[in-house]
Amino acid sequence: MNAQSAAETMLADERLGWNFELVDLTRPITPETVEALFGDLLAGEQEKAYFTKIETKAAWGYDTSPTTAAHLTIPDHISTHVDAPLHMIEGGTPLEGMDISRLIGEAVVVDLYKGDVDYGYTAADLEAAQPRIEPGDIVLIYSGFKDAVVTERMRQTYLTEEGALWLVERGVKAVGCEPSGIEHTPNGKDAGWYSKDAEHPWPAHRALLRNDVYIIEGLTNLDRIKGRRVKFCALPAILPGLSGFPVRAVAWLDR
Repeated sequence: MNAQSAAETMLADERLGWNFELVDLTRPITPETVEALFGDLLAGEQEKAYFTKIETKAAWGYDTSPTTAAHLTIPDHISTHVDAPLHMIEGGTPLEGMDISRLIGEAVVVDLYKGDVDYGYTAADLEAAQPRIEPGDIVLIYSGFKDAVVTERMRQTYLTEEGALWLVERGVKAVGCEPSGIEHTPNGKDAGWYSKDAEHPWPAHRALLRNDVYIIEGLTNLDRIKGRRVKFCALPAILPGLSGFPVRAVAWLDR
């Protein structure tokens, strides 16, 4: 869009009452994003086979057709994505049954930066966060997550079970984070939480999802809106039976 077109669009938006700044919080669905979010976890054969299976295959192309279209193969928990209750709760709500009103509305972007460290956010951290977390909020956690690399163990902040329960009791609608998981994914793997026989696996996920507090993972650009209240939206496509799906997450601020 050229400068004149952009100016005309802004003027039209103002006439309609749409006078805001839009901030894209979404990572692209690419191999580079997979590495940045999962790092050394990709050394595992099962993880690599799942998270790196990204493929577009042309169905029509301009070499033989006046149009272009493609088939797409992607994992359902990749890039910036939402977790439905079914992801961790057997018999829980699948993607198509999610209440999308819980994924759009006012969000509070709390600045909980601790550095490039492993740290679990507690109820006390959330209670002290500014701006204050209120009932009905969508909570977005800015942690300053540093992109992972395959050759080093990933460090990340995460939500403790205690912190998750505090958010449930506070009555929030959803919670979003920058890392690939709301919990410490490498620690969870070390603890055997992927095993069917695991004792009390993924406790923060389960505390949130059994109470319909949805989880958005893999956000980016939160540094641009940290410490603020914004309008937020992160909606998935509807593919029945799935436990999650990529979203286009955006925030908008009044000018």
